[in-house]
Amino acid sequence: MKHSFLFDLDARYIVVFLFFAMLLAINIGYRFGVKKTKTDSDNSGILSSLLGLLALILAFTFGMSGSRFETRKASLIDEANCIGTAILRADTYPDSLKNAFKKDFAVYLSSRIAYFESDRNEEKINNSLRESAEISKILWDRATQYSRDKDLFLPSNMMIPALNSMFDAATTANEAYNANVPEPIVYLLLFFSIIISFYIGYSSGFKKKIDRFYILGFCLLTSVVIYITLDLDRPRRGSINMQNEMFLFNDLKGNL
Repeated sequence: MKHSFLFDLDARYIVVFLFFAMLLAINIGYRFGVKKTKTDSDNSGILSSLLGLLALILAFTFGMSGSRFETRKASLIDEANCIGTAILRADTYPDSLKNAFKKDFAVYLSSRIAYFESDRNEEKINNSLRESAEISKILWDRATQYSRDKDLFLPSNMMIPALNSMFDAATTANEAYNANVPEPIVYLLLFFSIIISFYIGYSSGFKKKIDRFYILGFCLLTSVVIYITLDLDRPRRGSINMQNEMFLFNDLKGNL
């Protein structure tokens, strides 16, 4: 599991710090700007360009977070479908063998559900990965063993590709769950938000006029959008998660 100062820090703390840092930067910028005389050139054009650049970086980062969220969602749905297909293939075996397969599938589903619902508990994550690897080997060994029996060749010939797809889907889902927006981009977004705030304050000071309602709205809305961007990129915590997709796994387990 990924660890870093920024990623381990709660997104709420990040945006609260950002909000007040932006207000502080505006205040400092205002103090610098108010010292300028009217003979100095107006910098409103530069400020507009910087605000456009901030909007571009914000849209780019939000798009990356949203794209990764959709990828995680699609990978979970695909894995649930692959597991469901493999479970259905178990019905082609005689009852005694079918029941053995379904018992193992129940354990496998439990391990996969535990992986996705382990939050940030690294011990639970590692245990669920180890358990799913062990039960995967049991399922594979059973299917390959039965494939040597000519009476079970046909069902095994259908089960083996289904298991292979199921294992591949699990690998894809694991990677998608751990994929995040590169941290340098997040740092750039936070740093640029503060720098832009300084220039907003500087421009207001130059004009000897500051609109507090506008300032608060800008800082608040920017912080909220950045919070949503960070929350989208952190599937193991926050308000935006994969609970709806997890119902698919729980339904599969409940129907065994």
